[in-house]
Amino acid sequence: MTMANLKKGLSHLPAGALVAKAEHVYTQLTAHAATFPSPNPTLAALAQAKDELLVAIANALDGGRRAHQMKRDAYSTLLAMLKHEAEYVANVAKGDAQLIMDGGFTLRAEATPTRIPDAPASLEALTPEVSNAVKIEWKGGTNVRLYQVQMSSTDPATNAEWVTVAFASKRKCIVPHLEPYRMYWFRVIAMNVAGESRPSDVLLARAS
Repeated sequence: MTMANLKKGLSHLPAGALVAKAEHVYTQLTAHAATFPSPNPTLAALAQAKDELLVAIANALDGGRRAHQMKRDAYSTLLAMLKHEAEYVANVAKGDAQLIMDGGFTLRAEATPTRIPDAPASLEALTPEVSNAVKIEWKGGTNVRLYQVQMSSTDPATNAEWVTVAFASKRKCIVPHLEPYRMYWFRVIAMNVAGESRPSDVLLARAS
């Protein structure tokens, strides 16, 4: 049996994408608590660090040098926690690909990778259960391990500013903390051990 290798997927992530990664890891470890009974760091500590970075991101939008330094410090703290969490998941998974995915992380490419997945299709905006958010669903293939959801607050036809806002193991996602009634552009990328698909067609949706 081929041993799978965990890929942290943390290099060069912008602050918002790091928050999304932490949220995905937290959700996965919570859902599979029986398999991962003693996360290190604890889920409470991970959630607190994620929330502190969210606050720091908001404060840095209109803040000065001190606010930006606090954002960098919060980023470094969350990044270090996710690296430790990845090591914990790897130790528990012991090369089991499904357990690595259950722990919220992806897999390093295999020597003989499977086919790169097709791009997600038929993106649709639905009414979310919470305010200040957009709910998205889409269609995807069977050889997908994870979906990466990207958002742009400006029209990508003229000035694309794509930022990763979520990782999803299912073909749906709620993107929170948006400005109500503002229009946003979304696209989704499918991922597996062979690599990433081309981005889906762009979806324009209004936050609730």
